[in-house]
Amino acid sequence: MNQVRLSPSTLNLFLECQRCFWFDKVKSIKRPRGIFPSLPGGMDRVIKAHFDSFRTKGSLPAELNKAEFDGIKLFANQAQLEKWRNWKTGLEYRDSDGSILSGAIDDLLVKDDRYIPFDYKTKGSVTTEADAVKYYQNQLDCYTLLLHENKMPTAGYAFLLYYSPKSVAEQGNVLFELQAVKIPTDPERARTTFRKAVALLKGPTPPVNSQCEYCAWLGKYQGSK
Repeated sequence: MNQVRLSPSTLNLFLECQRCFWFDKVKSIKRPRGIFPSLPGGMDRVIKAHFDSFRTKGSLPAELNKAEFDGIKLFANQAQLEKWRNWKTGLEYRDSDGSILSGAIDDLLVKDDRYIPFDYKTKGSVTTEADAVKYYQNQLDCYTLLLHENKMPTAGYAFLLYYSPKSVAEQGNVLFELQAVKIPTDPERARTTFRKAVALLKGPTPPVNSQCEYCAWLGKYQGSK
């Protein structure tokens, strides 16, 4: 195949089901998907604008005025951050074989000249650290690798900030439960996953995943043709 370019989300698919990943990248056979909800996208937009308003002031918003954020600042270069937020101009890492990992970040924190990936999430209810690690460890590891390879030393951890609906006030304003989760990160774990995914794409079709409903669907579809 041509030059391999992957993202944290495609590596999530690789970790979930190698066969689905192979068909997605090699055969352009995508998993069936429903309508993407618009609310998370809208929340992402207004949260970014909220943090950007504090970036211009050189301060932290109230939700980050907690002990775990002592000594931490928002990444100050707004123009550079805007480039990294766009998947077309996001951070890139090119491996020795020419394969590329690229990703767009929500935000970035800084402490003692060390960089900390910072991502916003919306969820229907409060989460747990185990749940956050399960779904976002790879994404945060990838961001750490991308920063590291762009000569931006990292702090060894990242933050997720969850916004979960809590109640509706008298004026109709929705109040949110805020939850910051600190997750240790490992760039070498992301590098290993990336290289395994690239190697898979250069080989034969991986075995069927008997636990994957999409593999089962595809097998039935192909069998009916």
